[in-house]
Amino acid sequence: MLVLAACSAHTRTPDTFVRMQRGGCLGWCQVYTLTLYADGAVQYRGSANVPKGTRWATVAPEDVARLMETVERVPRWHCDASRFTYDVPGGATITVSRDGRETQRIEPDPGDPCTPDAARELEIHIDVVGHAGDFIDR
Repeated sequence: MLVLAACSAHTRTPDTFVRMQRGGCLGWCQVYTLTLYADGAVQYRGSANVPKGTRWATVAPEDVARLMETVERVPRWHCDASRFTYDVPGGATITVSRDGRETQRIEPDPGDPCTPDAARELEIHIDVVGHAGDFIDR
């Protein structure tokens, strides 16, 4: 509940969003969370190898709605772990929440040969729509 209260000053839709969390890796990976709310508010939280802290921006709510729909259309997949070519940490976790209920969760493993191309492309698409470069390149 504390998180929602902290967000409420910047967004009117704290429980409807698409979020991408880029995790750490064995090298110099950028670690940050980018949350795009249904009303167009964008929250960036930098953790490692990027500017640290929380920053806010806005984008068109229609862009967030389309992005949420795109994420929700990515099919679920399963791959036999024995088919993995390598095990590399550092993938992103992408979630969509509507009215406080998670409707999609995508956790592509960079070494998973079964990951659909649509899932791999989402990370770039979320960065572009959320203007991640504006936060990271400061």
